[in-house]
Amino acid sequence: MIKNDPYKLLEKEGVAKKVLSERSLEALSIYDETLEGLKEFPDDKTMKDMAEQIGETAIELLKEDIATIKDELTDKAEQQQKKQLKKAQSKKIVEKSEKTMDYLAECRRKLRDERKQKIASGEIKKPVKRKLTTKLKDNMKKIANMMPKAIKEDPNKVEQTEKAVQKFLGDLKRIWGMNKIKPIEEELHEKFSELKEKAEQTA
Repeated sequence: MIKNDPYKLLEKEGVAKKVLSERSLEALSIYDETLEGLKEFPDDKTMKDMAEQIGETAIELLKEDIATIKDELTDKAEQQQKKQLKKAQSKKIVEKSEKTMDYLAECRRKLRDERKQKIASGEIKKPVKRKLTTKLKDNMKKIANMMPKAIKEDPNKVEQTEKAVQKFLGDLKRIWGMNKIKPIEEELHEKFSELKEKAEQTA
């Protein structure tokens, strides 16, 4: 479990990424990149600590953005009263932001350097690029997990869902010019068979 998840703050405040400043988007990008590295090496404590530090910094930037966004939504008269105060504070905010972005850039550099060193020393293996078939299989399985509870408890609905997914997979094979999807079909069938068996037990 990673502490300091900036996305939880966005969800809590109901703020969309598209309204964030470039600095906040950059911080989220670095956070995402760090999480990707952590997925490759989930037991690496250093990477986990780095992700939590970067997450904490990203949250600080997001809080400033969110405060600004909320201010913009308040009454214009109230905004005018705050204008002078903000003007005086703006220089400090810019300086703080620049230092924060420098810190994040340094974190990114250290993270990449450390991963390279560990791979070079043999402490960890170089990440293997996931094949298209693997990505496709994982995403097809996610569809099975997305089924609503009422559907999962109906064996017929589970079977219909499998047929729809298998047909979609076949269409992708034809459109994308893929050769080997039999392993994906088999794993999907196994997944849906388990779901169907559970549904029959609860029926």
